[in-house]
Amino acid sequence: MKITTMNMIAIKSKIPSPFDPEEFRKEGHKLVDILSDYLKEALSGSEMRVLPWNEPDRLAEIFSFESGGGEKEPLDLFLKRIIDKSIHIHHPQYIGHQVTSPLPVTVLAQFCTTLLNNGAAVYEMGPVNMAMERNVINRFGSIIGYSTKYDGIFTHGGTAGNLTAMLAARQAKTEYNIWDDGVRDYKRPCYMISEQAHYSIARNVKIMGLGNESIVKVPVDSHFRMRTDILEEIKSRAEKKGIKIISVVASSCSTATGSYDDLEAIADFCEKHNLWMHVDGAHGMGVLFSDKYRNRVKGIERADSVVIDFHKMLLVPALNTLVLFRNGERSYETFAQKASYLFQKSQNNVWYNSAIRTIECTKSALGIIAYTALKYYGNSYYKEYIDSRYDLTRSFAIMVRSDSQLELAVEPESNIVCFRFTSEGADELTLNQINSAIRDKIIKDGSYYIVQTELNGKVWIRLTIINPMTSEDDLKKLLKRIKEVGNEGAN
Repeated sequence: MKITTMNMIAIKSKIPSPFDPEEFRKEGHKLVDILSDYLKEALSGSEMRVLPWNEPDRLAEIFSFESGGGEKEPLDLFLKRIIDKSIHIHHPQYIGHQVTSPLPVTVLAQFCTTLLNNGAAVYEMGPVNMAMERNVINRFGSIIGYSTKYDGIFTHGGTAGNLTAMLAARQAKTEYNIWDDGVRDYKRPCYMISEQAHYSIARNVKIMGLGNESIVKVPVDSHFRMRTDILEEIKSRAEKKGIKIISVVASSCSTATGSYDDLEAIADFCEKHNLWMHVDGAHGMGVLFSDKYRNRVKGIERADSVVIDFHKMLLVPALNTLVLFRNGERSYETFAQKASYLFQKSQNNVWYNSAIRTIECTKSALGIIAYTALKYYGNSYYKEYIDSRYDLTRSFAIMVRSDSQLELAVEPESNIVCFRFTSEGADELTLNQINSAIRDKIIKDGSYYIVQTELNGKVWIRLTIINPMTSEDDLKKLLKRIKEVGNEGAN
């Protein structure tokens, strides 16, 4: 179509309404006021329900479109409705899943990057992000203790991060170019993983088209840590079946119980057999900042790859994950291919074009958000935060152990703890039903947000003490509430 002056006027006439800077300024000021008031209320631990429960179909009905769009509801009222119906992660009594209360400064940074919308696939589309991402990678490579050969990449979440690392392991440890040639029938590559590994690990193996036969699960000990004493035996049995082990995936820490696998023992095993050692440190790698708890990840510098979720224990908005490689060259081999519309021939194996090293092309400016958190808070703040949450979890475990109506699943090694209500004379089936009912009632009355898990056939209430504002008093009140509800159900 030929663009005439009249065409341009017609096009421009539609722009001022959605793109008017003054309208944006007005609505933006309103939103900051709304969010600031909300943050104050949520952080105070007021009478606000942590989760204002609505049945799924009812909530879908509440937010159904009235027409084909273009509705006239004031934006500030619409945004208030979103806030009012959402789960309140900043509330001190949110102690459920491993999703953090983002630092307000990172929220403001993300507000900025969302408007800029710089897709970080190639340098020219996200120059500031790639520069900041590079510096965050260098910071963490140094903290871990890697040599100068390390490199890394940011991904949208731990699932994508783990997949990126596991694909690198497959490419590095398979005897042929599996990326170009595909999976051959003989000697299928296989991953050894803990029975307590995050579900995304096994899922990623299947995403790679390898199936159940390429997953070898390693039993755990009484602390739910991978049994490193039987790795040799398991590998030998697998090889007799024609399975080629290429990698061991360790958990730092596991999702259900927050248990840390023995990285030194796993590294010894991997080095002996020339296997790729990957560490899923999505949740528990924050201990890198802690003098007190860093020993949980002793040996991390020997891992070939590590995943760290900033949106868990590093207090930034979801999703934001760092994948680090001890040998940075491995990260370029994984997805090697040509795309002349993005990469020039001279730009292969350069750190500033992220799309050559990840399953994602366009990405959000994840590096800017992580950089902002480190710039304004840094090592000392994270040390205090990690120590306080882990210390509080240990104190909570003491409360549980000292109460005859409560039972601890295992001593916590992180800020994740599993326990349950008990009732004299009740069988396991009844106790499972009672504890599930306790959790259901508490989240629906909005007083707390807690979750549950199953270990060895038993249902346990599971807490992640991740909110910086959660106090010992909040936890004491929770135990009181759990016993009230539990005793009602047991009688």
